[in-house]
Amino acid sequence: MTLLETATRTLPESIANLDLGYLGRKLLEDDAFEAQRRNGELLWDEERVERALLEYKQFLALMLWSPEAALVPSEDIDEVWHTHVLSTARYQHDCETIFGGFQHHSPTFGASAEAQDADMTDRDQTLQLFEEAFGEIPQSYTSNARCRRITVDSRCRRETVASRCRREAAASRCRREAVISRCRREAVASRCRRT
Repeated sequence: MTLLETATRTLPESIANLDLGYLGRKLLEDDAFEAQRRNGELLWDEERVERALLEYKQFLALMLWSPEAALVPSEDIDEVWHTHVLSTARYQHDCETIFGGFQHHSPTFGASAEAQDADMTDRDQTLQLFEEAFGEIPQSYTSNARCRRITVDSRCRRETVASRCRREAAASRCRREAVISRCRREAVASRCRRT
């Protein structure tokens, strides 16, 4: 049984049949190149790439099924999406095949506190749509694949990052993936003040 067959909702044929292997190869090649600047530390491997490509296809399906929703990609899905967008002609063709027109990608970095709050609400809606459509929340939303050393406080789902990963993870956590539930605002504010 393949990963696509385990989903509770079937991916549309236009998405299931997308050949995204070139994106996986690009992610691995770019990571190997960048690893030289990181003292040889690779962030992507075949397993992570395969999972991210599947999650990206699921994300595309949610965009198709819920065009009114403001969906928020995980860091891995966003990385695949950026890589796809950079292959402009192919991305445009894929968008026309799936959506009938071009699908824009709008980055959210540098947003105001109000926009960050809206982003967290949209993220919660995205997770709910994933769970409803596919029976689970993708792994890339529940862990920081770069660091692979995050623990989550079960009371408020506050993330704690191992010290060697703090600097790298702090900026993206403060922007997008700081906290999931009730203590979101307090945790984001205190974590952003500390970094």
